[in-house]
Amino acid sequence: MSQYADIPSNRIEPHSRVCASTVAYLVHQTFEGNAADNALSAYLKANHQLGARDRRIISETLFSVLRWFGWLHHLAPTNVNYSLLPNAPNRGLPPPEDWFACLAASWLLEGRPDLPPSASWWLHKSGIRLQDIPALPPNSTIQERRHCLRPFFKNGKMPELSLEQLLRPWCKEEVECPCDWLTLVEWQQKRPPVWLRAQINDIDRLVGEFSREGVKLTRHPLMKHALKADFAGVNLRQMPAFTEGRFEIQDAASQAVALICDPKPGENWWDCCAGAGGKTLHLATLMNGKGKIQATDNRVYKLDDLKKRAARCGRSNIICKEWLGIEVPRLRDHFAGVLVDAPCTCSGTWRRNPGARWTTDRDDIEKLAALQLQLLTNASSAVTHGGTLVYATCSMFTRENKGVVEAFLADHPEFTLEPFTSPLTGQETPGYCQFWPWDSDCDAMFTAKFHRS
Repeated sequence: MSQYADIPSNRIEPHSRVCASTVAYLVHQTFEGNAADNALSAYLKANHQLGARDRRIISETLFSVLRWFGWLHHLAPTNVNYSLLPNAPNRGLPPPEDWFACLAASWLLEGRPDLPPSASWWLHKSGIRLQDIPALPPNSTIQERRHCLRPFFKNGKMPELSLEQLLRPWCKEEVECPCDWLTLVEWQQKRPPVWLRAQINDIDRLVGEFSREGVKLTRHPLMKHALKADFAGVNLRQMPAFTEGRFEIQDAASQAVALICDPKPGENWWDCCAGAGGKTLHLATLMNGKGKIQATDNRVYKLDDLKKRAARCGRSNIICKEWLGIEVPRLRDHFAGVLVDAPCTCSGTWRRNPGARWTTDRDDIEKLAALQLQLLTNASSAVTHGGTLVYATCSMFTRENKGVVEAFLADHPEFTLEPFTSPLTGQETPGYCQFWPWDSDCDAMFTAKFHRS
């Protein structure tokens, strides 16, 4: 760990106070119902005076606090504790000083070999000495890391901290986990990697470009164009390879969805809940720019993002339109393939958006499952006879996944599940597959593929 004595006090104090104040505000925003990544992005855009170091510390601290809040709420200001309860009263924002211990502890729980100067300063101001923090072995386990919190509690009387507390108690009842539940919890605590999708076939050239920028790319063993980036401090969106449309930032599980769709050049496809269009662009790439893809969403501003991305990537066969989720009679039997990447709890992305694990309610699952079935039903009539229908969510909750598939099949005998090989693992499936983080160090996602007779 870095030694506090080595930090120039005239620089570290204002930097640390600004970062602490900002993180405290953003945590509060998250528990008020604003997605952490959106709140962070909006705040940084509105505060141009923040330097690169400030932004990096704010971002990493915010997501660390949210990732470990199941334990850290013991160190957080009292009014944030109440945010874990339904209909919590707004008691106002506590002063940043009340957050110092919680912020410093979040870095210790990440298991990194060194603390940044700001985290060391927060630790110092909390009255905790670095030499009192138990040393962690390399690649320490979560169980070992929690011992770092002991000095934060008076007389070392640390509350019982179990792995189960890192997710909401009801989550276990909503997931059909193929392994021990604690294995899934441990994966939720791992910082997610950045996955790229190459939009060129010359992968060696792309790997070389990244290497010259100090970024190591690791190829996925089964998906040729999926590359995991190992880097620090490089803005990928400013690299020429990105601005020239030679790669997109897209999780490996998300890339697998378009591969399962398996569109053919010249076909007519509909991505009906396209959002910002990551899967739309992938479909267009798999079609070699031939044929047409209709990309729709009820959030028109998302489609504006897709138009910009498509222009950067040179994909001119994408047509963007608004869709409000209703059946469109003129589109019946119109598409060779339809992808319904439905709105969901996004529980499969809680590694990247850990704040959502504390703000998602169990009641949300039932409401979303009803919406998902409605969207799947209304879009299915657009599939031509002999065509393909694909349903996907970035959720790990069974009611949003297999539950929706079973309900849809019960009412639509003209559709049957179409077995496919999982692009992530190479395993055969019965026509649906739940991707887990350990499959490829990726998000948890669900995909089902139907054939219309």
